[in-house]
Amino acid sequence: MKIKTFFVIFSCFAFLVSYSLACGNSQNKIVGEGEELAHIHCVACHAFPDPSLLSKNAWSDVFPKMAELMYVEAYYNRYDISVPQGDHASSRVAPPQLFPYEKWEKIVKYYMATAPSHQPVRTKEWPEIRIGLKNFITHSLYDMTEVPFTTLVQFDTVRHQIFFADGDVDKLFAIDTRLNVKDSFLVFTGATDLNNSKDPMPIITMGILKPSDEKLGKLSLAVKGKSPTVVIDSLRRPVQATYADLNGDSQEDIIISEFGFRQGCLAWFENSGNNHYKKHLLRDLPGATRSEVFDFNMDGKPDIIGLMAQGDEGIFIYYNEGNGKFSEKRVLQLPPVYGSNYFQLFDFNKDGFMDILLTNGDNADYSMVVKAYHGIRIFLNDGNNHFKEDIFLPVYGVQKAIPADIDNDGDVDLVSISYFPDYQKHPKESFIYWENSGNDYSQRYTFGEVNAGRWITMDVGDADNDGDKDIILGNAVLKFGNVPDSLAAKWNKRSPSIIILENTIN
Repeated sequence: MKIKTFFVIFSCFAFLVSYSLACGNSQNKIVGEGEELAHIHCVACHAFPDPSLLSKNAWSDVFPKMAELMYVEAYYNRYDISVPQGDHASSRVAPPQLFPYEKWEKIVKYYMATAPSHQPVRTKEWPEIRIGLKNFITHSLYDMTEVPFTTLVQFDTVRHQIFFADGDVDKLFAIDTRLNVKDSFLVFTGATDLNNSKDPMPIITMGILKPSDEKLGKLSLAVKGKSPTVVIDSLRRPVQATYADLNGDSQEDIIISEFGFRQGCLAWFENSGNNHYKKHLLRDLPGATRSEVFDFNMDGKPDIIGLMAQGDEGIFIYYNEGNGKFSEKRVLQLPPVYGSNYFQLFDFNKDGFMDILLTNGDNADYSMVVKAYHGIRIFLNDGNNHFKEDIFLPVYGVQKAIPADIDNDGDVDLVSISYFPDYQKHPKESFIYWENSGNDYSQRYTFGEVNAGRWITMDVGDADNDGDKDIILGNAVLKFGNVPDSLAAKWNKRSPSIIILENTIN
């Protein structure tokens, strides 16, 4: 009896082991197939997002939205209007065949099987950010609005004044360096970019503050004492404009970044005279964030460089081929969870070639967690417009960084703001002055009132014409993000529209 019982138990055990191995092999096969499918289908739209970039919980928040955007069976609703307030209900055009749910399920299982249980953290320890900005005086402007929603700040170094705009007021204010309001201009909703070198001043307005595909954005002229004059209408949430004669006809053309939401584009507008413009698409996708003009191949014709976000993150150069034609070349590509939100050209190593400063920190997406790869990146130009990352400076939720010689010692320092810092562990990262000490930027400083507001925009310039660089910060109090209740209550009760950090080194 004992032998027979042992044989039965052994047989059951062997069956369970075999069954378990079979199930394991089946599961491994599904995960492997999911990996193959991810490398095929995810890269069709953007850089491959490695599973290690987000935790399992974060990926589980992302997948339903991605399934919707990929038109996955069982997720698709052509009349879905569950989008941010202000976006318009519209029929979305689906592909002839929806993405098979069977394939999608395998992709999800691959990510959930291989992603880390916890969100990856920084591996390098940095020196503490010290409080105290030597040679700076702080000026704060309060009570311009009930709750600040500053969308634009800009130094006017010609007139020695400062411009700022609030998205809830539809006004552009001109103030002096002691925060006295000198003038104001009526503008459309959501002013984000101003060309103060002209009179009247061209200004970009989004038309709606939240992400949207509605064509409410405009480029208009801010005219003193009058309503703004519309130059270009029906733009999808534009955020920035660059001005240059692109086709050599002695007329100034305009490049506009239409960020949009599900739709948008980077385009240049050909000046036909008398404020008439013809639109030419450069990249017909949402997420256009900023552009600059520079002759990269030194052929005498101005080229365009632009930053795209909102999925297919990257930086593109548009080489000017003459006669209004441009050829696109991608020079940087980043995963879609990086949150690219600002770039600037500057010659970091002074070799005569333009390098790229890029910030990755937008966290207003489907994975609103602290991300160790958020920060400031400097990419060096090898002389042939190939760019390689040389410096990475970690900043959770960084919004913008500007290179400038802040301490007048002849080298390039940096200043940065963060809209999504880690308020629990690293609240000082809301604003950082990075002193250049042998290009390692290890000496970091901030000011005592750094958490007086939530900094969404910034500018650097010599506002008072004394030979040094001043800094202005714009505060936008919004409810989303991991903000402590105490800070949110403080900001809503009373917080400044702007803070000016006046440099007194000269």
